[in-house]
Amino acid sequence: YTSLDKYVENMPENQKQIYFVTGEGRDGAAMSPVVEKLTSRGFEVLFATEPLDEIMFESLRNFKDIDVVDAAKENLKVDEEEGDEAKKQKEDLNREFISVIEFLETLLSDKVQKVTVSTDLTDSPAALVQGAFGMSPTMQRYMRAQAVASGDNDLPMGKLTKAVMEINANHPIIRDLDAMIKADKESPATQDFAMLLYDVAGMTLGYEGSNKKR
Repeated sequence: YTSLDKYVENMPENQKQIYFVTGEGRDGAAMSPVVEKLTSRGFEVLFATEPLDEIMFESLRNFKDIDVVDAAKENLKVDEEEGDEAKKQKEDLNREFISVIEFLETLLSDKVQKVTVSTDLTDSPAALVQGAFGMSPTMQRYMRAQAVASGDNDLPMGKLTKAVMEINANHPIIRDLDAMIKADKESPATQDFAMLLYDVAGMTLGYEGSNKKR
């Protein structure tokens, strides 16, 4: 455990925000693919493992004039300024892997809002993040439990529960999937491979598996 004061004291000079990530226990949070975006730069991440932790962080927003940021949100800005070259690289990769993006968006339409290429992932082939107003899986379960306890079993959450899938274009698994899609996107093997990619990406953050059986 650590305090916010201690966290800020240990922040490297080039870190401008306080980062936290939710997860099923400390080990689960630590294994989240989004954490590698930060640890690869030497940044520490706070683990919010209880629903009340997330509520507290969402309410805090700022500590000692430093923004408090959920690392599992879409469009996480790790670098203070993203140069034109980095933006162009991301745009080029999204065009290059448009077949993978469109395939995954169709296959996982009931689970993801969209799919995009991330240039921040280092070791993982993919990660699931939430949109700006989305809720983490931990918070989704908490809200459902509260609704059931109050007798409301029809809690409408819609897009708040759908993730954004980020893919690492430099990872061999994504390149293998790209080749499989171009060879035969209707193949059960291709679709199962993609489903496994989704399941592994969401496992550590507590997303529900695809439960797809063939």
